[in-house]
Amino acid sequence: MGKAKKEIVLDANYDDSFDEILLDGVASVKKNEIQQMPINKLIPFSNHPFKVLDDENMAELVDSIRERGILSPVVVRPKGNLYELISGHRRTHAARAAGLTEIPVVVRDMSDEEATILMVDANIQREEILPSERAHSLKMKIEALNNLYKHGELKGKRSRDLAGEEAGLSGRQVQRYLNLNDLHAGFLDRVDDGRMQMTLGLEIASMRPEVQQWLYEYADMGAIISSTLIKKLKSVEETEGLDKEVIGIIIHEDDIKPKARKITISERKLNKYFSSSYSISDMESVIFSLLDQWKIDTEGETN
Repeated sequence: MGKAKKEIVLDANYDDSFDEILLDGVASVKKNEIQQMPINKLIPFSNHPFKVLDDENMAELVDSIRERGILSPVVVRPKGNLYELISGHRRTHAARAAGLTEIPVVVRDMSDEEATILMVDANIQREEILPSERAHSLKMKIEALNNLYKHGELKGKRSRDLAGEEAGLSGRQVQRYLNLNDLHAGFLDRVDDGRMQMTLGLEIASMRPEVQQWLYEYADMGAIISSTLIKKLKSVEETEGLDKEVIGIIIHEDDIKPKARKITISERKLNKYFSSSYSISDMESVIFSLLDQWKIDTEGETN
């Protein structure tokens, strides 16, 4: 029976909730395992998929570190003459902003695959993770899992199921995020900032990169990209193939269709010609009779 996870209460300084698991409990880390290390010897994890932003939360973290220092050591591994961060990118960034030159670290020797899995798990539980960050990090974790378990011994589970466990995602949800990695960067930005629904982004992601590029160029010029449009484009792609010109024609189809004309005649104007004894149908009959005669007269003049 697995050991039950204990509740972890965090403050602004305690940045990575997974640290407690990663370190097997901060309290259990021996004092001599924690060392002060110059910040200039720390480098970000290679292809770190999580953005470190100078936002309001970062400002709070900087203030906390200025006041109390770093309460929980960051986790690193040796990388040549330097040390690569596995957990604690935001705290390290905040420490630099706060003017610290050294921070507490715990050094762990890990393979690339082990470090990748732990780096992803240390961050993926955050509530504010962007779809692009989740997509990229899950892809990194699955690649690491596949390298670690080359013979398919993934605890009896598919890699995508195993990859989503820490984030509480099903294998199907993980696959959706993996597919998002195929989306054009411009559209992915729109998914991140809420201008585009992830569902629509996934529909676009299944299209050829060239088609996505052309489509984005039109979107950047103000074209409205909808699920209906994508379905129409995919249908044409399957039968005739798409290029930029064809996409443009399909996008602007509604603009070149003749608009239906509608004429409204006010009752006040009609009363000038018809008495109250005329019904609506009576008035329509007279009007169309006169129009028929006008048409005959007009055609007669042109012949």
